[in-house]
Amino acid sequence: MKTNVKKISTGFIAFTAILISSCSVQAEEPSKTPQITMGNGTLNAIQTEGLTRESSNTIFSDVRVNGAEVMTRRGHATTLTFPEVLIEKAGWIVLHPVINGRPDGDMVSGFAYLNAGLNKDITLNTDHPAKTGDKFLVMLHSDIDEDRIFDFVFVEDGINVEDTAVFEGTHMIASIISLP
Repeated sequence: MKTNVKKISTGFIAFTAILISSCSVQAEEPSKTPQITMGNGTLNAIQTEGLTRESSNTIFSDVRVNGAEVMTRRGHATTLTFPEVLIEKAGWIVLHPVINGRPDGDMVSGFAYLNAGLNKDITLNTDHPAKTGDKFLVMLHSDIDEDRIFDFVFVEDGINVEDTAVFEGTHMIASIISLP
């Protein structure tokens, strides 16, 4: 009887050792959440070197349907021109302001439509004046529904459900810029 106990104990110890070693192998492989990085990719890129800024007055017309009154308003705007933008599928170049050192992705300061491929001298207007040194997050968004209308809609949990940001893997095509 003692020999049987020894054999069972030895088998049990060997089984336990295999079980522990297989568990420790699994424990050594923690699941990592992929880190999102920013910059240019191989199929999508924004050339920020050579970016120009121009301030201007913009004229808005307000036509009243229930009468003959036409109002003209003037506003200050800033025009930015990017030398080249490469985008795999049609979409948008979008500016988000940097507020207190952080990009505010809920606000859009300006955007311009891009055809698929290489786009040159892309001009977009901000809806407010921007001066030298002001910072923005410039990024690409896809025109998901291909309607040439920038659909920038957020739902309650903060997920962009329309024309989403352009990624190559976990690499978001975006950069923080400082205006010239």
